[in-house]
Amino acid sequence: MEVLVGDTLYFSADDGSSGTNCGLMIPQTPQLGGWLISTAVGSSSYPGDYMAILVGDTLYFSANDGSSGNELWAHDTSNASTWRVADIHSGLAAVTPDNTWRYFVGDTLYFSANDGSSGRELWAHDTSNASTWRVADIDSGAGSSNPGNYMEILVGDTLYFSANDGSSGHELWAHDTSNASTWRVADINSGLAQLPRKLHGDLGR
Repeated sequence: MEVLVGDTLYFSADDGSSGTNCGLMIPQTPQLGGWLISTAVGSSSYPGDYMAILVGDTLYFSANDGSSGNELWAHDTSNASTWRVADIHSGLAAVTPDNTWRYFVGDTLYFSANDGSSGRELWAHDTSNASTWRVADIDSGAGSSNPGNYMEILVGDTLYFSANDGSSGHELWAHDTSNASTWRVADINSGLAQLPRKLHGDLGR
């Protein structure tokens, strides 16, 4: 994870004593190196390995505190506070948010995550009231729709992304952030095993 906030660069690092990628660090100057700003997450937390995004003054990132697995965490750069946003998938081995995609729309952060029971689906976190919820269970049950694995783009208030509902294969889906509706845009290639052309990274976030 490398995120620039004003004149300050935030990154993960190993200081040789607090654990591998133990926490967020920021450089003082090129001559003085950096200093550890947070061990609140725990040693060997690997901050940002799966996800990292700056929203206003706050860094949202994946991290492992050693007891709840990789979950969504936050660090307020204005007051140096660090906290776990949500324990989406309880248990030590959880790998919840990932780097497939993350979009900030209004006050809400959208990302893919796995809660351990409904597979990897589209989730959201409202930064204004600290609420976190699953937006839609596109592949109902334990299956994963893997939203955004092949494409994702924000157009106005609507997120367009690839997803698999478990019956029609990976197709184009949409979520209207203004009214919380989610739907399959089209069944472009009928059948379960169809995959769209991989566009992830070609379209801007």
